[in-house]
Amino acid sequence: MYFDQHLCLFNIEAKTKEEILTTMAQMLLSHGIVKQDYLTGILTREQQYPTGLLINSIGFAIPHTDSTKVNQSQICFASLKNPVIFSGMTDDKEQIPVKFIFMLAMKEPHEQVENLQNLIGLFQNEEQIKLLEQCQSINQFISILNSAGVK
Repeated sequence: MYFDQHLCLFNIEAKTKEEILTTMAQMLLSHGIVKQDYLTGILTREQQYPTGLLINSIGFAIPHTDSTKVNQSQICFASLKNPVIFSGMTDDKEQIPVKFIFMLAMKEPHEQVENLQNLIGLFQNEEQIKLLEQCQSINQFISILNSAGVK
């Protein structure tokens, strides 16, 4: 399971995407999940290939980088008290107010594609997203993901 380290932040305050991405990457680094250059990889990739998605009027981001910067596969999650702006995945000129971030740290390249597909399915499930908006604990979070088919 990619959430077994319980690396989740609920209702966090951040002013910029760089601030929250740094917080999340440092959390992964402190648990030994990623290598020292992971944050640089995340920030560089986000500039070149933005990960903001607007689905059913809710902003999501799925930042990720090369598997060479990862020690162990894991996903770090953050819900934000107030959205921060990410550029759009399909149109980098689009400014998306992101409320939920799923930072992928995948050791094997194929895991990235599988997880992106599973997460998109979750994002499209309005009922699960309403639950996610109210979620305040790791147990609730895992329950929401499991019922949505995300492991």
